Amino acid sequence: MDARQGRGVKVPLADGWSARLGKEQSLTVGPAGRAVLRIDLRPGAAASRPDSAELIRLFTAALDGGALAVTGKKDQDGYSWATFRLGAGTGRRDSGAASAGEPALLGAKALDEDLFLCASQPGATDAEVESAARACEGISYSVGP
Repeated sequence: MDARQGRGVKVPLADGWSARLGKEQSLTVGPAGRAVLRIDLRPGAAASRPDSAELIRLFTAALDGGALAVTGKKDQDGYSWATFRLGAGTGRRDSGAASAGEPALLGAKALDEDLFLCASQPGATDAEVESAARACEGISYSVGP
């Protein structure tokens, strides 16, 4: 992930987590050996930061009819996120049991003139999605040598 000249990207990490440069110059974050969060940088795109309603609309459209429940959203101080439960709904028709579904997060952080897009990765737990939301919200630039 390229930061502007003279600046590095800082991401607050949960205990035991690390950050790695992933495919397509994205940053992947999570516990050893597993990615929980993907962060992509869009230089110069801060003005196009989607709000939580737009994140929900885009994610819902991308699922093309897949089961989805919105479980939370936030819009504050240049940061937006929405959390979801994928595959939420009823279990087997004959059992009537509700299935919890898998948690997911989409986030967008405007920082100076840049936009950071965040997405949880499949297999993340509820606690990991919460940590991912905090990591995305806390993205900052550091000035260093």
